[in-house]
Amino acid sequence: MPRIPLAPLASLTQTRYVIHLTTGKRLVLFRLPTIEPSATSPAPKNEANGWSYYAMEAECPHAGGPMQDSSIDIEDSAYVASCPWHAYDFNVETGESSVGIKACTFPVDVRGAVEFGDQVMLEYPEDGVGLVKMEAVSEKMKLKTEVTGKRDDTSKQANGNNETAASPQEATETDAASSGPAVYLDDKATVCDWCAHILNTSNPEHKIELTAHLFSIFTAREGTSNQMEIGDGSGVNLPAIPPRDGLVDIKPGQMPRAGRGGTQKSRIMMLHALANIEQWAIDLAIDICVRFAAFRTTAADPRGLPRAFFHDWLKVANDEAKHFSLLRTRLEEMGSFFGAIPVHHGLWESATLTGHDLRARISIIALVHEARGLDVNPMTIDKFRKAGDEESVQSLEIIHNDEITHVTTGHRWLTWICGQEQTDPVQVFRSNVQQYWVGALREPFNTEARMQAGLDERYYGNLVGYGKA
Repeated sequence: MPRIPLAPLASLTQTRYVIHLTTGKRLVLFRLPTIEPSATSPAPKNEANGWSYYAMEAECPHAGGPMQDSSIDIEDSAYVASCPWHAYDFNVETGESSVGIKACTFPVDVRGAVEFGDQVMLEYPEDGVGLVKMEAVSEKMKLKTEVTGKRDDTSKQANGNNETAASPQEATETDAASSGPAVYLDDKATVCDWCAHILNTSNPEHKIELTAHLFSIFTAREGTSNQMEIGDGSGVNLPAIPPRDGLVDIKPGQMPRAGRGGTQKSRIMMLHALANIEQWAIDLAIDICVRFAAFRTTAADPRGLPRAFFHDWLKVANDEAKHFSLLRTRLEEMGSFFGAIPVHHGLWESATLTGHDLRARISIIALVHEARGLDVNPMTIDKFRKAGDEESVQSLEIIHNDEITHVTTGHRWLTWICGQEQTDPVQVFRSNVQQYWVGALREPFNTEARMQAGLDERYYGNLVGYGKA
């Protein structure tokens, strides 16, 4: 079989890479810890130094979802990648799935091809195909160190930095705006304890650090006998509005206009507005976990939320923290900083309005606000690209691709609730918009991205909320 050199083995240090081939085909390369390595048998050709390497097509064969953003689990001593859009699962080595369709996978040889400088080799079934580029998938927060203020691109690992570990009560009594290190909760803290702690954290650097840590330890413990307890949301201190350090808060209608992106000042204003949205989006995803922890469906056999619900929304929160860190960093690279321009908390007002009903919360926050982001993101990216601001474009494209998965998450869990309650998710969504959204859902709609996330026109076509359109 023809072989394509990818990169020296020593240069591959991240979990995921997107491979761009000369045919236009895209693959995803996974670098995962070897499962049950043999002490006697020689390592297979895709294993080296305790790591195993797998390649598969980058688009889910079901609906084209981005497999580079898939979640990875171990089932029957094999890695399984689940598409972030509709949770279709695929064995990363064989491509087999539990839903009857198969993804294309490709052998990887990491034993080193000397003629290519000890390169990792991809076995590909077509002759004459070459590598255009290989991109590492962004997985890390751009954190700041406490001492120097410089960015630190290394996220906290699953064990965290627990030098300042505290009980939930101690954390509540600690000044969230402290200029010292972020306060970590102890090992007994529940998901609800952590979520309340993050919501009460006013320092934005601490907020993104703690959010990344929570998602990391939740997922790390999920496959063990020491799963993190969810809690029921009782006894925690939830703020009426999450506090913010160093920001001037004004009404949405008083916000200065950013312009069309033709000047650096205009682009800074646009990035600042987006960073504000992303910081609120962290809190919204965290809040849905704690506020609705005790939710039960209204059915003959009421059900609580499965653990997958909390995993999915903590993943959304982790993504939003990553987005905020990217935008905050880009503002600083352009000579500004987050907090240089007034902000508003309109998103939190929508959350407050829907705080009594999980169906309404998902409908308005995930399937209206987030979906609207899918509509406007391509136009925003185009403005930055025309201005030659490729650094900002890279961050904005990461954000856009992630946000498709966030809308998918909302659609998945509204559909799950409606399935339990034997109701129509389209009608439940439309009813909530008519009750909790002012005016019409206006064009232009990014119909392709919305369809990728599960929203066809039945959801949003000719839909008007209360008040005047």
